[in-house]
Amino acid sequence: MVGCERESDLVSRAVADDPVALKTLLTVVHAPLCRYISLRIPLDLGRVVDAEDIVQEAHIEVFRRIHHFEARGPGSFHRWVAVIALNRLRNALSRHRAAKRGGGRFGVDGARRNIEDSSIVFLDTLVGTGHTPSRSVARGEAVQAVETAMADLPEPYRKALRLVHIEGRSVAYAAQQMGRTERAIHGLCRRGLKLMQQCMAGASNYFSSTG
Repeated sequence: MVGCERESDLVSRAVADDPVALKTLLTVVHAPLCRYISLRIPLDLGRVVDAEDIVQEAHIEVFRRIHHFEARGPGSFHRWVAVIALNRLRNALSRHRAAKRGGGRFGVDGARRNIEDSSIVFLDTLVGTGHTPSRSVARGEAVQAVETAMADLPEPYRKALRLVHIEGRSVAYAAQQMGRTERAIHGLCRRGLKLMQQCMAGASNYFSSTG
């Protein structure tokens, strides 16, 4: 862990929109956060819920919400990220248990809302820091922007991104569904994200800057 003074400096810079400082903070808390989340995944869902995936989702949310963070002493950033990750885990567990109860299907409204939320988070990630598409475009426009860009991707990239980033499935689940290794799924998602960023590079011009 970083020292208290160093942590305070990094937090101040991160809140002031310094992505390097924020990335440093997230790197420091990453391993202990993964352990924290992994210990809270029930045994019956250990095959479909992955701690690393939950923490990555939490990182995305932290990037979106860092401007609202208020430091409350040493370790407060770590505690804040842990709460976000725990909420993400609870959402994932609820989705998977609802799917099991419903034979693998969610309620129509709940499923649509979850896909829309995931698409908006995904769009924020693609556009990058300095823009807030989820606040500056209509909900339907955000979802349509993601769907349009994904439609141009080769099928393997599109399916991997949809499973992992839109539906919130674990990498292990995606690997099983696609008949590939987890390493291959990571590769497909990584390359697919780069292709999506290229496709949507021009779209960032239509999003307002943070302020």
